[in-house]
Amino acid sequence: MNLPDRRELTKARRERLAADMRQAGFDALVLSDRKNIYYYSGFAGDDSRLLLIGETAYLLSDGRFIAQAAAEAPDAEFLCRTNGQPLDIMLVQALEGKPVKRLGFEGGALSYAAWSAMSGLLLIYLPELAVDPAGELPLAPRLVKDEYEQFCLRKCGEIADKALEATLPYIKPGVTEREIAWQLEQALHAAGGEGLSFPTIAAAGVNSAKPHAIPSDYAVQPGDFVTIDFGCRWQNYCGDCTRTFAVGRISDEQRAAYETVLAAQLAGVANIRPGMTCAEADEISRRVIRQAGLGEYFSHSLGHGVGLNIHEAPALSPSDKTTLAPGFLVTVEPGVYLPGRFGLRIEDSCIVTANGLEPLTHFPKDLITL
Repeated sequence: MNLPDRRELTKARRERLAADMRQAGFDALVLSDRKNIYYYSGFAGDDSRLLLIGETAYLLSDGRFIAQAAAEAPDAEFLCRTNGQPLDIMLVQALEGKPVKRLGFEGGALSYAAWSAMSGLLLIYLPELAVDPAGELPLAPRLVKDEYEQFCLRKCGEIADKALEATLPYIKPGVTEREIAWQLEQALHAAGGEGLSFPTIAAAGVNSAKPHAIPSDYAVQPGDFVTIDFGCRWQNYCGDCTRTFAVGRISDEQRAAYETVLAAQLAGVANIRPGMTCAEADEISRRVIRQAGLGEYFSHSLGHGVGLNIHEAPALSPSDKTTLAPGFLVTVEPGVYLPGRFGLRIEDSCIVTANGLEPLTHFPKDLITL
């Protein structure tokens, strides 16, 4: 595809956000979360703030990022601090003389100390300015992934498929979880990954019953399940995929559990649709596992949003009433975990389309015995 011009991309995003700001009664919004700064400006550096007054962007940072900001956020006015000047002072200076009566901030992205410092200075220098938390305002537009984002997320899926294929020969008796994770991470890099979405999970034997196991020096044994949960970053976007493999001969109980989880995962991918709530989507797969008598061992939600963060809204969980819409990106990852014995999980990241879900990873899901 022909990727859109960065300036046009971030401009369109700010236009949508500005309309939401007006509707919510905000004249300006100050962003401190790095992912939101990147989303609305293109700037990927740290130690910065982004002030949005309507559709106009002011990037507050320092001299380390002059060249980077010029390349990544060419349509944002760069305000450069000197001599260790606090960003809060720069924020005051940027707001002075502007027709701003109400400023929104990211309550979930600021520590109490950061909030106290910022609000204290604004109260001193701009006492007439109303300052209020913006809630989900800057996050809501990120729920629907635009064409560029979907391209990046598909690329993460392609890299995952290649890396997992390259790693399979290393999964065998005697190899440790750490060694499997390291081989996979090298394969992700070789296939074009630009970093990890999250620390790789490689869990074998009894460790596979821990959903977020940390790779250890445990050596794979015949009869083990090996669950690998991994993903790479590409252009700041995250991939997320899980597959479980059998090493040698496994028990009938393990095989039945795998078939149940696979049926649940396939049911979710095939039947989740836009217009249903996240809770309804979760129930599609959860019902399959419950009817197989394994419901108590499915201990987490069916999935979560993925984008610039590995975990973001929405959540495919029994408590999330968000209505799915085309452009959402969610994981479908049912699993069962029998403590002290074994566990398994199967996961694809999927784009919600007008017709259902489009998986971004295509590595086989039928049980592979190594």
